[in-house]
Amino acid sequence: MADEDLDLGERDDSGQHDFPPSERLIHTQAYDLSINTLQEQWDDGTLLIPEFQREYVWDNAKASRLIESLLLNIPIPVLFFAETPEANYQIVDGHQRVFSVTRYLDNQFPLSGLRIQGDFKGLRFHQLPQREQRFLRTRVMRAIIISADSSPSMKFEVFERLNTGGLALNAQEVRHALNIGRFSGLLSTLETDTAFRKCLNIPRPRKRMVDQELILRFFALRDRLSQYRTPLVRFLNDYMRDHRDPSDNWISEKQELLHGTMQLINSVMNATAFRVTDRVGRPTERVINRAVFEAQAIVFSVCNSDEAMTRAQYLRESLAALFSDSDYDGLIRRSTGDRARTLGRVRDTIEAFRSAGVSVDLSPLGGVTFPPKHQ
Repeated sequence: MADEDLDLGERDDSGQHDFPPSERLIHTQAYDLSINTLQEQWDDGTLLIPEFQREYVWDNAKASRLIESLLLNIPIPVLFFAETPEANYQIVDGHQRVFSVTRYLDNQFPLSGLRIQGDFKGLRFHQLPQREQRFLRTRVMRAIIISADSSPSMKFEVFERLNTGGLALNAQEVRHALNIGRFSGLLSTLETDTAFRKCLNIPRPRKRMVDQELILRFFALRDRLSQYRTPLVRFLNDYMRDHRDPSDNWISEKQELLHGTMQLINSVMNATAFRVTDRVGRPTERVINRAVFEAQAIVFSVCNSDEAMTRAQYLRESLAALFSDSDYDGLIRRSTGDRARTLGRVRDTIEAFRSAGVSVDLSPLGGVTFPPKHQ
């Protein structure tokens, strides 16, 4: 998969943004947790693993060297946990260490690859001398707890900066981890929606929550287009946090909105949806253009569907003509998170619909005011 498929592009409006003092607050506490306590919290579900961290990658030799370090009282890197509103602790950094320790105390592997204590090679926990068993259980690991009352913006920054797993986290993975609830579950379900998958022309959800982020963009911008301000990453963070545990009606409405919109797009656009095309509608780029996705999905969701179906050929031609406009090309390729550019490409897409004889109802977009085409 190309790198551009995994890069969510949320930092493309990069630069220094206002980060008011009220959003810089972070509260942390340091604890020395015994291995016994860590195991208890792991077993009873107090410790949570964010979805993007679920894969355990250490082999037994590497895990054994951690156990050896603990037995030798060698300092261990600090663990970082984030407190949830439900008083659980998400492991921001330290999943491999915590799981290695709990696996060993559960007798799941024998020690191997030891560099100093070779006499313990091949021993599972219950086979260690009683002294070493007691010492290991009472050995402490330092943990920094990021309190639940910290600023959401700062918690997001901490997640992004502290996680030292094999892959740098993208924004949606961090966002998901900080807002686990009914909405995150809905996004996970909707990325498998048959109409959505057909629109993307990709049979299975892509890795790293890329498709969940597309759906989030659609919902957030459609609901709050008039309120949109950069940076995009914060705008999406706020929307997902505000809808962390929505009502049944809200969930049903969003399911119907996505499925209905994608069905209409499939019927009208065939295989050209969300892709840059030539004048006759042939895709000229393999990957989906996220800026085009936002504009097309929003406008299809508020257009007259009967007119769109009846005038499908004219609508495809009208949308294809946009890609020959140098101004529009700039709106979908450069600084796409910028407010004026975001509104500009939605405005131009609306004009393309109207030029094709398809009416558009702007009322669901909250009275948004679009900038003039030439400023």
